[in-house]
Amino acid sequence: MADDLSHSSAAGVYFAPLLPWQARAWQQLTGQYHERHLPHGLLAAGQQGIGKRAFVWRFVAYLLCHHRSDDGACGQCQSCQWLKAGTHPDLMVLPESAGVGADGGEESIKIDDIRQLQEYSQTKGHGVKIIVLDYADTLTIGAANALLKTLEEPREGIFLLLISDNPARLLPTIKSRVQSLPLAHIEQAQALDYLGQFMPSEQAGLLLAISDGAVVQAKNLLDAAWFDKRLLWLKTFVALRTGMRLPTAASDYWQKTLSLSDFIGLSRLMLAELWRVYLALPRLHTDIDTPKLLGDLPIHQNQLDNLLAVLDDVQLSVRQNLQEKLAFDKIMLQIATG
Repeated sequence: MADDLSHSSAAGVYFAPLLPWQARAWQQLTGQYHERHLPHGLLAAGQQGIGKRAFVWRFVAYLLCHHRSDDGACGQCQSCQWLKAGTHPDLMVLPESAGVGADGGEESIKIDDIRQLQEYSQTKGHGVKIIVLDYADTLTIGAANALLKTLEEPREGIFLLLISDNPARLLPTIKSRVQSLPLAHIEQAQALDYLGQFMPSEQAGLLLAISDGAVVQAKNLLDAAWFDKRLLWLKTFVALRTGMRLPTAASDYWQKTLSLSDFIGLSRLMLAELWRVYLALPRLHTDIDTPKLLGDLPIHQNQLDNLLAVLDDVQLSVRQNLQEKLAFDKIMLQIATG
């Protein structure tokens, strides 16, 4: 629901300030580069919304810059100008649907993508050449095995940066051949201090809890089109389950209110809250009295499981050209019928 990139300008993210919790990783990598000990393969991994992609783009600019400093790229040299224009000849980003400011990552990375990567790595550049493999956990088995060859036989001056939201899905043989960056662990006090620059501390704590500690995602929540619709989603859920509203009417309303992707994201978030109520766990959305809204409405495990399955099915079907109206209709019908 929220990207790791918190900057609206695609070019600007290359030169954005370092996020506070990334200082250790930055010092480690720049130090290794100065000492000529920087590995050819690097892995930026961790949950979505911690700022790892912003870190990668910043480090890409640093490596390519002609007048870099310890703080980052200069932003003025020819290399930096190429980055700003999105035309740098020594940077390849795969898959092509990914990249700075893009969501990407919907399709798997196939062996043809890796062959393209290998061919690119053989061509001569202006200095170092960088390949960013985003959503690396979507590699097919064939692509992953092909990538191993590149990692095992790196060329001088070629750096391969892998990004993954789900590193557990990566082959152990790939993870063993790259250096993992210390980006995933963020101290709660540091996270709250950062968020406190943008919002009251009480609100920062709420958003950080909802985001499961993903600081950048927490910061972006307030601007999300769906965030202030959480209460409305719960009211729709109750109305459909009690027969107070027809699925078609609810579908028509939400089609005009949110995009399908935003509605699915909102539904997943609130479904997790319903699970917490069902399991009698502490609630995350403490600004909403979910148990009071539910009243005597029973919540069953199979009902929550079925709704999650429908959300997964709809998300997959939309990629295969299912009309959004039909997708909304299907979700509302599932909520109503359980």
